[in-house]
Amino acid sequence: MRYFLEEIKDFRKKGDIFLLILCLIVAGFGLVCIASATSAEKFGSNIRYITLQSVAILMGVAAYVVISSMDLEILSEHRAALVAFNCCLLLLLIPFGDDNNSGNRSWLDIPGLPFMVQPAEICKVTYIIIMASVMSSHQNRISSIPSVMHMVFHLGLLFGVNMVLSSDMGVSLIFVFIFIGMTFAGGVSMWWFLLAAAGIAAALPIAWNFLGEYQQERILILIDP
Repeated sequence: MRYFLEEIKDFRKKGDIFLLILCLIVAGFGLVCIASATSAEKFGSNIRYITLQSVAILMGVAAYVVISSMDLEILSEHRAALVAFNCCLLLLLIPFGDDNNSGNRSWLDIPGLPFMVQPAEICKVTYIIIMASVMSSHQNRISSIPSVMHMVFHLGLLFGVNMVLSSDMGVSLIFVFIFIGMTFAGGVSMWWFLLAAAGIAAALPIAWNFLGEYQQERILILIDP
């Protein structure tokens, strides 16, 4: 514990302050948007929403400091434990899941907690560490079939569990975008991306019929507002 506290003290040297500033700027813009969106009469006073978001931002900064102070190489050595943690966290949606009037059961309403938690948001952080660990173990053959299948397995596991338990396509797709960004930056061959794009294009007409109406509308609004 003492070692960890010492590591936190060195955050200014180890942490990415520029990234933190950029995140705070975006979060500040988010507060402005929340103030605007909740100014309608049906929301009443918008102070509550701004206060909750401000507290969440402060918690995010604290989490950023803590994670930046960790030795992620040691953490990545426990990949199986991180996978189990993600699955257990998402499984909490079975007894405590709530839709929070959002159309999907992706929030944890745990008795005693004054706020709701979206477990997939926490899984995003651990998933990045898992992916980095997997890619590091295959760094000399990153584009080989076993390497790509290993990475796809972890994506499919997290995507599948989250979709089955929460039906939240939006959050699940974030894992896909994280996967694409990391594999591209990690040097996976472009042939894999072309193959995936062709597969998605071929499957899209079939998959479209399995989407809910509100999910289809979320896509169509980008084309026809």
